[in-house]
Formats: sequence, structure tokens, C-alpha cells
Amino acid sequence: MEVRFFRMREDRRKHYDDGFRREALRLIEAGVGKRSLARRFAMPVQTAEKWIMLYRSNGGEAVMGTTGNRRYGWETKVAAARDHVENGLSVGEVMARYGIASIAPLQRWCPRIPCRWRGGV
Repeated sequence: MEVRFFRMREDRRKHYDDGFRREALRLIEAGVGKRSLARRFAMPVQTAEKWIMLYRSNGGEAVMGTTGNRRYGWETKVAAARDHVENGLSVGEVMARYGIASIAPLQRWCPRIPCRWRGGV
């Protein structure tokens, strides 16, 4: 009998410590753009873009990752989806209005949101 071994997929996501995030947050507050932030910290532009969006919609705590997992009520989900899809609010505006900490819930509630946000930052 042949024995097969399955390798667990390694987690390739980079985890950033608080000091790193604090320094990035300082530059975001100073108005540095996503490309400059990414270049300065040798991080993907998508990560820099996400952190800037989080800062603009929910402040520094969102960038520091201290907001934790949140649950949203049905009314909030429907209102946020309606504001984005029907009323034309940007993703960032919807996140700020309803205190949504991440783009992921909006992607689940509004399947029409592209995987990479554009123009909503």
C-alpha cells in the first residue's frame, strides 16, 4: 500500500507588526500616496491601497487592526448595499457611513463590487 503525504499549504501572507503599521499610519496621515507608501515599505501596492482606504473610512484603529471581527445587522447590510449599488456611493463612503471595517463584507453583500476597488479610495 502506497502512503501519500500531503503538504499543508504555507501561509504566504505577510503579517505586519505594530511598529511597522504605526510608521505606515504616520505617513498615511501625512498624505502619502499608495505607490509611495508601497515603495517606502516594500509592500504590495494593493496592501498600501487597502490601508489608505481603511484609514479614510474608519481611522487609524482600522489600519492598526484593532477593530476586530464585527457583525452587522440585516438593516445595515441592506442599507449599505443599497447606498452603493442604487445610490452610487463609493465603497469608501459606504464604509465610513456604516462603520464597516473591511471591504470583504461589502463584497459578500454586493456581488457587483469588483475584487479590486477602483475610484472608491
